[in-house]
Amino acid sequence: MGPQRILFITPNFPPYAQAGAARTGALALHWARQGHKVTVIGARIGTASGIHTELDHPNLATHMLPIDKSEPQGSQSGADTKATPGSKPGKLKRWLWLARQMPDRFRANWVPRAVQKVIELGGDEAFDLVYSSGPPHSVHIAAGQIASATGLPWICEQRDLWVDNPYIERHPFLTRYYEWQGRRVQRRADAFVAVTDGARQTLARQTGKRVELARNGWVESDFEGLTPLPEPLDPGRLTIIHAGLIYAERRDPKALFEAIAMLGEDRRKVRAIFYHDEYGFLDQRIAEYGVSDSVEVHDFLPRSEVLAVERAADVLLMCRWPDPAEDHVIPGKLFEYIGARRPILATGLESGEAVQIVRDGNFGIATQDPSRIAEQLRSWLALKDAGGGRIPDLPEGPAHAYTRDKSFVVIDELIEQVMGR
Repeated sequence: MGPQRILFITPNFPPYAQAGAARTGALALHWARQGHKVTVIGARIGTASGIHTELDHPNLATHMLPIDKSEPQGSQSGADTKATPGSKPGKLKRWLWLARQMPDRFRANWVPRAVQKVIELGGDEAFDLVYSSGPPHSVHIAAGQIASATGLPWICEQRDLWVDNPYIERHPFLTRYYEWQGRRVQRRADAFVAVTDGARQTLARQTGKRVELARNGWVESDFEGLTPLPEPLDPGRLTIIHAGLIYAERRDPKALFEAIAMLGEDRRKVRAIFYHDEYGFLDQRIAEYGVSDSVEVHDFLPRSEVLAVERAADVLLMCRWPDPAEDHVIPGKLFEYIGARRPILATGLESGEAVQIVRDGNFGIATQDPSRIAEQLRSWLALKDAGGGRIPDLPEGPAHAYTRDKSFVVIDELIEQVMGR
């Protein structure tokens, strides 16, 4: 495939990408390094700044657009959007507001700005292909409108499903509208990309169109300078790091906390560190199982710092929802953990694609049984003592089966075929 002019529509993009959206920046750099001209339409997500560093490549241009109603400069004060003090919107107004926010908060203001920006940049004269990656799924509304207006081919990547997503909970009426909207938008796409095999099958059933599986993966360059054996994060205690998102009542570390409580005096030798909490959920669990002397909760770290922490840790924790709906969900952090080459402890559902990857690669243990986890913790403690304060790295070979470049080759082939339509 010769150089293409790729219009990449994705609100979550460095430096404003959320913790789980490292894939978008890696994909843009992958294309840019191949010689493609990549133009990104992203969003200025204030809560996501500081997690990722800004990307720089001569073949990469980014346009980060605001999300809220008022423009950042020279606009009205926004007084017309505020209710009168003491007033409360009626139920009809509330429902209309919720409908206007479907599928997410990017719909009302960011979508029209994204479409307008593409027109200003030249539309079909400036680009060869539209590629959207969500969530947020409003990105696909913008991409569909751009594809309709320009006639450009459109590939729709769903890192999480829009329709039939087990993590989405709304009022039944709003869910029907949400999924109707998703099915309607999806009809316009020429092809799809999914990140799990279950999502691939679901999208193929929903759309009847071509869907390629391109899993998340880890990037070797992320660990440059971190490959030699680092000093252990804590030479005297077994350090367990959870660097992903905690979803209250779903991705729940209670099995680990129960296991730590079973260790007796050895619990003092265990130190579990979390870099995210949701609504104080972890604090409640810590108090419930009485493990405050072994568990710490910290704010998000910049990704470069998190990678260093993962390399220096003893064990990396992946929490999963103990529900069959989780079978076809693979946390993006799993692949980063694999790249860090530290043992993985996967709690929650003991089946599914994520667990299969852990078991096939001998990357660690996957169980929800606290007694098995306690036994494994004792084994890791002995291994740490024998290793002079550090558990040895996992073998390098199996990890290389899960690099992002291998996954992105599938997308390259799909683009070539779509462009040859």
